[in-house]
Amino acid sequence: MTTTLTAMSWNVQGEIGISESRMQSQLDFLDTHATDIDLFLLQAIHYEPDSAGKWHGQLGTLLDYFSARGFHVTHTGDWAHELRESTVQPHADISGSHNRCNLIASRWPVDRQPLSLRNRGDRKPQQLNYYYSHFPEKLLVGQIDLPQTDEFHADTVEVWNVGIINGANWGEEKLNMLETVYGRIYLQTSKTGTPVLLGGDFNAPKKETATGEIIPHGQNAAKYTHYPFYGDPYYLKDEGESEEFRFDQRRQRAEAYIFDRSISEWNMRDAYWAAETGRKESSIEDFTHTIETATPGRKRLDHILVSGGFDVRRCELWNGVGTTVDGLGPSDHAPVVADVELTA
Repeated sequence: MTTTLTAMSWNVQGEIGISESRMQSQLDFLDTHATDIDLFLLQAIHYEPDSAGKWHGQLGTLLDYFSARGFHVTHTGDWAHELRESTVQPHADISGSHNRCNLIASRWPVDRQPLSLRNRGDRKPQQLNYYYSHFPEKLLVGQIDLPQTDEFHADTVEVWNVGIINGANWGEEKLNMLETVYGRIYLQTSKTGTPVLLGGDFNAPKKETATGEIIPHGQNAAKYTHYPFYGDPYYLKDEGESEEFRFDQRRQRAEAYIFDRSISEWNMRDAYWAAETGRKESSIEDFTHTIETATPGRKRLDHILVSGGFDVRRCELWNGVGTTVDGLGPSDHAPVVADVELTA
């Protein structure tokens, strides 16, 4: 028996606010093209809370939309708002970047799973917490409970929805988030046997070739040699001796460990390359985002990855190039859509 679901990851560009016309274009896009989606992972959602605790703006509109469709929803708007209003360092200095949140909408019940710093000793190495980010609202983990029916056999899937901060403004913070995702899933979640689906805007890698080679950012990064590091899998040799890395090396490894299976030790696979059907092109030819001032100007920054136990049937980028569906009008990022089967 297999569990089949269709997931969509989409950065909805709320960091610059959102007009009524663009919000309507996003709703129209969802109504036209996303009626068969079972699981939505949305990032960069603008929020506007009121004193009564009701959400307005982009988040409020999306909550009403998914409620009307009968979906179960969890989000990080409350975390983002609390951090945005905080006067505690360092959040008082970065409040502007807390102006957006992530959301998971699922056909099945979903519960938000906060990442704890407490080390119980049974799921991660002693004294290593693998949580370094100052942007917790951009790392949303949900537990989805699937029904036991003739169609579905699995009961629990762990879903990660990430909006990795951009490295141009937040160089080390970006690495902290990537390392948190990798460390948590590899050294904690993988030990539980729970299937994992990871999606979002990773702001990485810099480029992918048509053969799947990963080219990370960081080749021209400043060569700082005494930054602190946090332990295996990046910074300790097998025999336990520490190894010094330059900052540009750390940057490249943080991205490469997520996407490059030739060096990564986790069992997560990028659905784009693992799919049985679909395009297999370089990120210049098949992309999710364009940056006129960057080299290259076209990038595949948005991804869906799955753990072992998933078979990927299809993965598409709705960019209007490899498909007639074009999400680069309603947002500046194209959605990633994957059909996956969770096998027994």
